[in-house]
Amino acid sequence: MDKFNYEDLQTLAYALPEDVQRRKDAGYDTQAISLIDKWLARDINEGLRKRLCLEKAILKRLPLDFPDDFAASYAKVKAVLPDMTVDRFHELQDEGRIDWIYVNGEERFFGRAAETLLDDSVNKCHSAFLLGKIASEDTPLPVSEDTRLLRETVRELQESGEPIACRFRIRTSFKIADAAFRPGHVRVWLPVPRASEQISGIRILATSDENYVLAPENAHQRTILFDPVLKENREFFVEYEWVTTARYCNLWDMDTAALKDGQALLPVYPENSPAPSESDLAEKLPHIQFAPCLRALTEELTKGVDDPLEQARAFYDYITTKVKYSYMRSYFTVTQLPEYAAVNHKGDCGIQALLFITLCRIAGIPARWQSALQTIYDTAGCHDWAQFYIDGLGWLFCDPSYGGGAHDAGDEKRRRFYFGNLDPFRMVANDDVQEQFTPAPHFLRDDPYDNQEGEAEYDDEKISDVITERRITLKERIR
Repeated sequence: MDKFNYEDLQTLAYALPEDVQRRKDAGYDTQAISLIDKWLARDINEGLRKRLCLEKAILKRLPLDFPDDFAASYAKVKAVLPDMTVDRFHELQDEGRIDWIYVNGEERFFGRAAETLLDDSVNKCHSAFLLGKIASEDTPLPVSEDTRLLRETVRELQESGEPIACRFRIRTSFKIADAAFRPGHVRVWLPVPRASEQISGIRILATSDENYVLAPENAHQRTILFDPVLKENREFFVEYEWVTTARYCNLWDMDTAALKDGQALLPVYPENSPAPSESDLAEKLPHIQFAPCLRALTEELTKGVDDPLEQARAFYDYITTKVKYSYMRSYFTVTQLPEYAAVNHKGDCGIQALLFITLCRIAGIPARWQSALQTIYDTAGCHDWAQFYIDGLGWLFCDPSYGGGAHDAGDEKRRRFYFGNLDPFRMVANDDVQEQFTPAPHFLRDDPYDNQEGEAEYDDEKISDVITERRITLKERIR
């Protein structure tokens, strides 16, 4: 059996035949798939054939992300927001805060609509989305103890300027749902820490299986692979530890004249900060694409601004103040993620990071991806952010979604922190998007762009994330 070719993902940048597109737009997925099969029976070019095969997979996935009719979605939202009214629900729908599509000609709502309204990823500010409020110093929104720790740590970094290092221990587990399990050869890939600027002291402490394949520490998307033959269902797990070191670089009060002269003002991460490569400036279809609307946005935001650091700051300011955090459907079902954020003014952490990366690259600023986990909360959680390169400073960090959360909380000082810096509560498993595992799966992954919770497959088909049980548990955090 031939393995899925990752280069095929680039064809998602191609347009669909108009008859297929019309059916998809109206939500008639079954008819659209039938039309695709008719197209595939014709003598068509190989690029279009690959595009149509991927579209079939997208059309099969979309209904899983949008399972609820209006009554079910409204009931879920009202269960957690009792003051919600039908009129307010529809207002939020029109504002783009509640995502929906047509499925077979009927409105279907995103399964995590209630979570989007309740959770801005950083602040846990329930009222912000419900009431449309932006907090200020005079009217702060309530925060959890973990979020308070995060904010205190950021404040300490800013005030002391001294590095902060934290050691973490995480247990990641994966199990096929009992109802979906069948005996056979199973391959399970779980993410583990990779070497990067802020990450050191990586150790694998325990595994569910004695035999496994561990990818190199510099793998773009690092994993541990288990591939046993199962007669009975069971859990797979890996437990590991690492150290994250956060350093502070104040990019807001800096005299950039020295940078223009090529002087290194701050060796932020000198021990592990390679020079940028051509790929850090290039398109990477389908998502990192220099689309006309993104070129125009880059030109608008950088008009009269020549300094690369100031240009990157303009991109960060735009995203953190204009693009609202929103839980997202499967990335695989959106064919141009940065453009989605720019056009819809919403997106989760990964989409905001990709928009920043793409705008930087259009402007000629090297930029790249990092992702895996935020480790401030006991269960840990998936998270994505960006890096950008400035001559004289090297690679710097940028977390637009955390910056946007600070903006919504009325905390300008903390918003500024996430341009250039990160808190120490991070695990890095991935330093690029759309990269294959080592060793590679046979089938198209549920998330072919990122890896935070793992992937699995049988010999004859992939195992969908909707029929698996996954858990990431923070076992220990020591500073």
